[in-house]
Amino acid sequence: MTDLSNLNERMKKHDSTVKHINNILNLAVLGKTNILSMLDSGYRRGIELHNEKVSNNRYILNVIINCVRFCGAFELRGHNENETSLNPGIFRGLVNFSAELDNVLKNHLENATVFKGTSKTIQNEILKCMLAVCQKEISLEIKKADYFAITADETTDISAVFQMVIVYRYIVNDKLVERFWEFLNPKENNAKALSECIKEQLDRKRNR
Repeated sequence: MTDLSNLNERMKKHDSTVKHINNILNLAVLGKTNILSMLDSGYRRGIELHNEKVSNNRYILNVIINCVRFCGAFELRGHNENETSLNPGIFRGLVNFSAELDNVLKNHLENATVFKGTSKTIQNEILKCMLAVCQKEISLEIKKADYFAITADETTDISAVFQMVIVYRYIVNDKLVERFWEFLNPKENNAKALSECIKEQLDRKRNR
């Protein structure tokens, strides 16, 4: 200040500035902020965000699994399922249709950069996991059954590959049930190779 006669007026004007008020507030809380509380709050928020992300991922995966189950139940697969394909097939078409009704799924498909869950590889992995869960439940049911029977049938798939299917029959709660077990690829198409394939599956089931 060079003109002290205006000091009071200048001080009052300075006291009303935003910068001065913020400085007064910062001085008032200086040394009184609980850093541990702030860290704890940030930690809890981090956990909440992580849980929200996990919940969202589980929801998306559940929708995709249901689409795979639908296609598996009606034996609907195939075609070029790339995003730019004009003939994506039932699975990709079902996922796209579901996205039109589900904003969460739509947002995931549009913005996901690491995992979308729509590739053929992911579909096959989901099917393998579903088969493993079913086989575990079948094994538990068979262990409780007094006896069971095996039905084996040979066939050729659409790519002309020789296959054999195994179906188990047993009693659950006084009711006869038939459970698909697995498609197998015997080494040869003869009685010896087929019987060895069946024995191998029985050994695997016994060890589960």
